[in-house]
Amino acid sequence: MADEKYQTLDLAMSEVFDWSEDKTPLRDALWNHYMNESNKNTSSTLAHLKAYKTMSDKEIKAEAEKVLK
Repeated sequence: MADEKYQTLDLAMSEVFDWSEDKTPLRDALWNHYMNESNKNTSSTLAHLKAYKTMSDKEIKAEAEKVLK
């Protein structure tokens, strides 16, 4: 059985947000955003993404929208 806690992160951006047509999984879009923001610093990117592991689906959507929209 898949881990439902992280299901939102595995959905395409277009499935999570009505403003997006991007088929990239949300997890990958966040990874790409934080990698670009940190000048390709993997440690920094991992630290940002680790925070999403403690969030509810609603919190993930809200936080992701803040950085991706």
